[in-house]
Amino acid sequence: MITVTFWLLTLFTCGFATLCGGRDGRMFAIFLIVSVLLTIPAWLAGSWQGTQIWLLMVDGLFFVSLVWLMLRSPSYWPIWAAASQMMTVLTHVVTLIIETFSDRIYEGLSTVWVIPLLLFTLIGIEQDRKHSHDRPYPA
Repeated sequence: MITVTFWLLTLFTCGFATLCGGRDGRMFAIFLIVSVLLTIPAWLAGSWQGTQIWLLMVDGLFFVSLVWLMLRSPSYWPIWAAASQMMTVLTHVVTLIIETFSDRIYEGLSTVWVIPLLLFTLIGIEQDRKHSHDRPYPA
């Protein structure tokens, strides 16, 4: 059930970002799709008993992409999306520092931050759309 919810939310977010998010939304959708597709083999290649290096690399690349988008965007939602992804990357970093980190907590924390990321993106794009429609027209 959680997997189905993730995929539906991901597809909806990508579609909404592509259609309504302008250039930034389209870039985000591309970054997210590439990240999700690269996550599948990275997830299968590792074990939660230790740091998932391949998954750390994919999540790190996605984080760098979101920071790049954040620095170029006039919108605020990329800041929140990048912050959520940073939390995912920090989860991996903690397992490098603390070798006895619980594998169940590691797996949960490394996946939980994608939901706020997707929600921040949806809400932020909608807020940007609302804001652009509420602006008064020049005289």
